[in-house]
Amino acid sequence: MGILIAAFIFYFVIKHAVRHAIIEAKVKENELSLQVRINDLIDRITLTGYDIIGSGATKEYKEDARAINEDCIRISMSNDSEEEKYTQLKIKENEMILLQSEG
Repeated sequence: MGILIAAFIFYFVIKHAVRHAIIEAKVKENELSLQVRINDLIDRITLTGYDIIGSGATKEYKEDARAINEDCIRISMSNDSEEEKYTQLKIKENEMILLQSEG
C-alpha cells in the first residue's frame, strides 16, 4: 500500500516538474528569438552604415552613419529590456535607411 502511495506522489511530482520545464523552455525560446532578431537588426544597420561610409557620400552622411552605428552599439550594451532595445534599434534602422536614400 505504501508503495502505491509513493508511486502516486512520485507521478505527480514528475508531472509537475516536466510541465514546469516545458513552460520554462518556451519562455527561454521567446527570449532567444527576440535576441536573434536584435542581432540580425544590428547586422543590417551596420552593413547599411558601412555601405554609406564606403560610398561616395558626403562627409556629413558618413559621420551620421558612424554616429548611428555607435548608437546601436550603446543600445545593445544597455541595461534596457530586450523589447526596448528592439524598438530603439528599429528606429535606428529607419534612420539609417533614410540616410542611405538621401545620400
